[in-house]
Amino acid sequence: MRLSFLTFLFCIAFVLITFAQSKDATQNMKAQAGKMASAFLKDDYKTFARYTYPLIVKAMGGADKMADVLSKGRAGMKAQGAIISNITFDEPSKIIKAGKELQATIPQHTEIKLTQGRLLNTSTLIAISEDNGANWTFIDTSNKDRQTLNKVLPNLSPSIVIPPAQPPVKYDD
Repeated sequence: MRLSFLTFLFCIAFVLITFAQSKDATQNMKAQAGKMASAFLKDDYKTFARYTYPLIVKAMGGADKMADVLSKGRAGMKAQGAIISNITFDEPSKIIKAGKELQATIPQHTEIKLTQGRLLNTSTLIAISEDNGANWTFIDTSNKDRQTLNKVLPNLSPSIVIPPAQPPVKYDD
């Protein structure tokens, strides 16, 4: 069977539109992960909470309580000579549709300055969008096994691959 020229054009247009939507969703995810990291580094925990998966915020008692816990934790780190100085991200995984959600993972690198040297910690965030990639929230998978994550994220796609935790790398510079 031969495809008509119009059918062929429709198929090409569909592929291009789908690719563009996926590219926009990926760009939004990366930009919003960056805004979340920036908010954390500036001690703006209320903004940080907006990018945190809602069930995590709720479990911590709401955005205000979460901000208080994070502020106290960061102050405790500073008192011990540890300062989170930078947070960066690698390219996200392929975005997967799971029910009404888009899901992906994004590797996160957190640099911690110590009194002697620095640590570089790599972890994986799960990114979730409930509005087709316009807005994203994130959950850190550190110290969480798949069973625990499935309790918090009951719609987590089995296709989402979470790499094993890596030990922090210490630099003596």
